[in-house]
Amino acid sequence: MKKIFYATLLTAGIAATGLTGCSSKKLEANKIPDAALGLSVRADGTLLLKGKPYRAVGVNYFNAFSRTLEPGAWNDTSYRKGFRYLKARSIPFVRFMCSGFWPVNFKLYQNNKDQYFKNLDAFVKAAEELEIGLIPSLFWNHSTIPDLLGEPVGQWGNKDSKTNAFMRQYVQEVVTRYKNSPAIWGWEFGNELNLVTDLPGDDANLPQIAVEVGTPPTRSKADKLSTQDLQVALTEFGKAVRLYDTNRIIVSGNANPRPSAYHLHTVKNWDKDSQEQYAEMLAIQNPGPVNTISIHHYPDNALAYFADFPASLKEIIRVTMEDAVKLKKPLFIGEFGAQEQILGTGVANKNYTELLDGIETYKVPLAAMWVFDYPPHDAENGINAGPDNGPREYMLQAIKELNERTWQSNN
Repeated sequence: MKKIFYATLLTAGIAATGLTGCSSKKLEANKIPDAALGLSVRADGTLLLKGKPYRAVGVNYFNAFSRTLEPGAWNDTSYRKGFRYLKARSIPFVRFMCSGFWPVNFKLYQNNKDQYFKNLDAFVKAAEELEIGLIPSLFWNHSTIPDLLGEPVGQWGNKDSKTNAFMRQYVQEVVTRYKNSPAIWGWEFGNELNLVTDLPGDDANLPQIAVEVGTPPTRSKADKLSTQDLQVALTEFGKAVRLYDTNRIIVSGNANPRPSAYHLHTVKNWDKDSQEQYAEMLAIQNPGPVNTISIHHYPDNALAYFADFPASLKEIIRVTMEDAVKLKKPLFIGEFGAQEQILGTGVANKNYTELLDGIETYKVPLAAMWVFDYPPHDAENGINAGPDNGPREYMLQAIKELNERTWQSNN
């Protein structure tokens, strides 16, 4: 979600080498056929699960894993309660942060890998047991890995940088460890990388400085990203994943292109893009081996698009679905939701209903509500739903009903 996470101090991480208690030889001997694992994409762009066309709505369970990495919380298995809660509501998968948000949040990974992996192994095993699909987002905060390694953030655009070398190592560790798990549905790069590209000004629109959590004390234009940098980062990520997993979907984690993305990319101004320019940026920002189209869709998108006609929340879904079909890449609305604290309960409910209606009407293959069981977003913007938040149970019930209608129509 936009404009939220820079102020949130979280401990997170991703996995590395071998599944709990299993040797690599044993895993290979019991290897499940690739087509039976996770989500994949047919040549015509159809999303598949276990070889059959698939559509579903899940949730963002943002800190389900990262909460287990906080000091004193290594034995936290509260996500099991969350998984059971989702299972009872016909919600089949979660997108979650599977990396440290700030450099400081990599301490457990750096200092005690055994414990780090033990926590992630337990998380994946719980998802397997409860048959919950997982879409891990590996590099959520775009500045964290360069900051961790002492490089400018712009080094994502250098395929030979230390940043990209670390990315490849991380991908190898995670993908080889869990590639035989039926819980893993796909692999995502990070969160909304496209929103920090092509922003104007040498000294403006720079990544946040927060020295206490591991950022450098100063920033410069070398910390900014261009569309070309984004394409390098996502292409190298996709190539790295494909070395170890030839089947599962690869997701950018991008939001919708900014309403001015094409103009920022080409002429460095904030003029609003046309519908055609929006389509062009969707393709550019989800390049090559990234075989899905990712957007994040919220009420503030209404009337932000397009220069040639004002589009409602539902119409933006229609337009984006049409573009994704042309590109033969299934659409993943990786975040959607409506903030009661900002919009008011009545308007938020109306917007939420419109978003779900658009997802159902235009047969979006995959979408995930923001956010499940993340209490900081109760008071902040009123968008959290979960076991301890009864007033927003309607959000989960609406997903349950949509999923059940979708599955009935598929059978």
